[in-house]
Parts: sequence; C-alpha cells; structure tokens
Amino acid sequence: MGARYAWAVIVHLNGQLVPRDQAKISPLDRGFVFGDGVYEGLRTIDWRGNGHAGAREMARSGARVIGLQLHVERLYAGLEAARIETPRHEFAGLEAPTSLGRMTDELLAANGLRDAFVYWQVTRGTPSGDEPARLRVPPRGGLRGGVTVFGYASPQPSLEAIRGAGPLVKTCAVLNDPRWSMGFLKSTSLMGNVVCAMEADRRGCDDAILVRDGVVCEGLATNVILVTRSGEVVTPSLESAPMLAGVTRALLLEELRGELVSRRVTEEELRSAREVMLTGSSTMVACVSHLDGAPVGEGGWAGKPGPVCRRLQDVLLNAIGAGLDASLHNRHMLGRAWRGFDRAGGAGGANVCGAAPTVAPTVAATGASDRAVPGRA
Repeated sequence: MGARYAWAVIVHLNGQLVPRDQAKISPLDRGFVFGDGVYEGLRTIDWRGNGHAGAREMARSGARVIGLQLHVERLYAGLEAARIETPRHEFAGLEAPTSLGRMTDELLAANGLRDAFVYWQVTRGTPSGDEPARLRVPPRGGLRGGVTVFGYASPQPSLEAIRGAGPLVKTCAVLNDPRWSMGFLKSTSLMGNVVCAMEADRRGCDDAILVRDGVVCEGLATNVILVTRSGEVVTPSLESAPMLAGVTRALLLEELRGELVSRRVTEEELRSAREVMLTGSSTMVACVSHLDGAPVGEGGWAGKPGPVCRRLQDVLLNAIGAGLDASLHNRHMLGRAWRGFDRAGGAGGANVCGAAPTVAPTVAATGASDRAVPGRA
C-alpha cells in the first residue's frame, strides 16, 4: 500500500515540468499567504488500445482523465466564485498548452504514469513591484504576474486491481461540520478538513462524515451515499448543505437514474442506515463499516461491504471502462445556486457604500443542477 501514497518526482509549475525538489514559488504567493486558490483532484487510467468513441487516450501518456469535462467545468465555476481571473489560461480540452487535459498528459508522461491521482491548484498569484504583499482586495483584472498553476501526480491502482480487491473499507467518526458556508467551493483553504481529520484519527477512525444541524453533508474528501432502513438509496443533495459537487457522485447519479435519489439526508438516517458508502475520484466507492465504533448494517454484511456497495462499484467501474463519463457535462458544478452575499430584503448586490468597486460583481451560479447530463456544454 506504500505506493498508493507516494508521489512522482516531476511536477508541473506555471507551464514547466520541474523536478519537485527544484520547484519554487514566491513566499508571497497568495496561495501561501492567504490560502487564496482553488484545486481539482483528477483520476487517470491506462487507456491504451481502448477505442470507445468520445473517450480517446491522451497522446503522450496513453492515459485518460475520468470525467475531464466535469472537472474543467467545476474548476471554472470555482475560479468564478473565487473571482480569480485567468485571462491567459484556457483549461478546457486537450489542445491548448494550458488546458487541464494537456498539462495532465505532460505530467503523466514525464513520470511514466497512467493510473494516477493528479492534483492541480490555481492560486491568485504573487504580487510584484509596487503591489502590496497582503492586499486583501486584489487589483481588478488580477495581479500583473498572473495566476500560479501547480500540479503533481501519484500512482494509483488500475481498474482491474480495484475490481479484484473489492471496495475499500473505512471506519468513520460523525462530526459536526465546523467549516464555512461556501463548502461548494473547492478551495485550497482546507484547515477545517485537516482539523476534522485529526479529530477522527484521535477517535481511532479512518475518516469522518460531517453533519450540520442534523443534516448530512459529506466526507472529508468524498460524497456520501447510504441505504436507508426502508431500502431507499440516497445521497445528500447539493442544495441541502454546503458540500462539493463530486464527479464520481455525478457519474453514479447519471448511471443509476431512478435508483439513486438526491435529497436532504438526516443524521438519524445515517446512523440507522443499512449501508453507508463514500465516493470520490481516488476513493471510487468505499464501504463505511463502522460509525463512531458501531457496525453499520445488520445480518451477514454488518460492518462489511454490502450488496449495494458492491453494485455501486461495479456500475462505476463498468461506466468508466466503457468511457461513458467522457460525454458528461454540467455547467453548474458548484451545485448549489449560490446567491453570493445577497440576503432576503438586502441590497441585492447594489453599491451601497458609494465607493467605486475594485473587484468584479458577485458571482451568481444560478439554475444549478444536481445531475450531470450527456453531451457537451
């Protein structure tokens, strides 16, 4: 299992492939000083020799990214919500030098990887010249030096190895969610998740499931699916609590239309569930065997992967193996219809203070959908 947590020796920094011990950024980069950035975690797989339409392999590495279009759209949505302007970057597709697909292909090829987890982050960048080091309101149009883009890769098991091993098994603590209300934003500011992970570890658990006011949110880096006492298979809706719009979750919702229901899920339903699962780009599908030390479920599969968990893994791996994720898109990967800083009866974003605005207007990711749909945007 050691290789699972290793990471490759070549990283991608601002368009260049660099040995990781030689990669350098300014200590004044806003990602370092403020945690001012967004990130994406991609799962890539060996795709050599697969001829599925719409899911071609990348030219250099022979790999492909699972749900690439969904990741790109979520990255764009996060950058927009964070008001990080990237005029010189085009993250979509496989051709542009700064596209997420092409940079991932270069990074994998440089490290000889195909089955991998690839982490990308985009920060607002580093102030230069007379730009203040800790200016909370950045210049309109962005910093003169532009954004900082960084990526690294780490090896992961193949789809065949995952299928042979069966679902991962994890124990979870149930914790009150202490994080901010913009949980839909894939921010690099992950202190809340780190502290929760440390608390789960203190309690002897592998992971945590977060709840807010009695409503289930998500795992520390995953979405939650459970089977209720009545047999309904549900996942918390993106509108019910602040959470990330998971790519794996979106793919399962598409493949299990009519079977997997997205809705508000209560803590009581979680604790009494027949089965509890976690889903994510690197996790795929994991079984939660215990919640706060108590086994999940009853009978022969109490504390073990149950039939729904195993079926979810099969559905997911079959869909990925057939390239079905390549045709999914969702232009509202923030999930929640975030209305910015407006509130009922408030100013509605009007300039109430009289001064000229120094940043772009508040983002309004309206009309958000809780399901990815086939086709391209």
